[in-house]
Amino acid sequence: METEPDGAGTYAARARALTSADEARELYDAWAPTYDTDLAGPDGDDYPLPGIVADVVARLQDRSADVLDVACGTGLVGAALARQGFRSVDGLDVSRRMLARARARQVYHDLGPADLGQRVPGAADKFGVVTCVNAFGTGHLPRSALVEFARVVHRGGHVVLTVGDDRRDEIERHVQQLAARRVARVVETSEVLLHPSTGEQHVVAVLEVVASSAGVRPVR
Repeated sequence: METEPDGAGTYAARARALTSADEARELYDAWAPTYDTDLAGPDGDDYPLPGIVADVVARLQDRSADVLDVACGTGLVGAALARQGFRSVDGLDVSRRMLARARARQVYHDLGPADLGQRVPGAADKFGVVTCVNAFGTGHLPRSALVEFARVVHRGGHVVLTVGDDRRDEIERHVQQLAARRVARVVETSEVLLHPSTGEQHVVAVLEVVASSAGVRPVR
């Protein structure tokens, strides 16, 4: 749930400067009506990331898996997962207006508002997969959110996330800490285009959760 190309204009600049959940809620509520077009462009083909992540999830998990789409925005990832045959997908986002647009797609089992900089709602060890696409940019989710992702995924499940260059090193260091604590391990990474029109890249990282929730504690 982040930014990009030229059509996003002022929203993109404001998104990079967010400092609180209240600011994020206000910004994304305002952006919701044009968000899809701003990201994907007028022809709808300039934001392939949701489909790429859905392809990864489909390769890793049975279609019966419970999936949590964190920072789901308007539901682009949920729609891509539905095209792959996933039917048990929940979504969380800070913006109620984004959630309203996601709900209209009718591809989510459950949707709810959440300050994702805090605790992720949901029972421990519940999900087979957590997806988090384009939500670790500057001003967005804290690195500590990864610990919460691991908490709600059962052992042997996966976290599939994307991160851009602005926070790549920081997130990689945090993932290394999780691996050292035997909470989660990296099973694969790849570089993909965030927007073909700009050539900007994101890393898609797949983590396997190797600890039950009892072994998952916050990392400072």
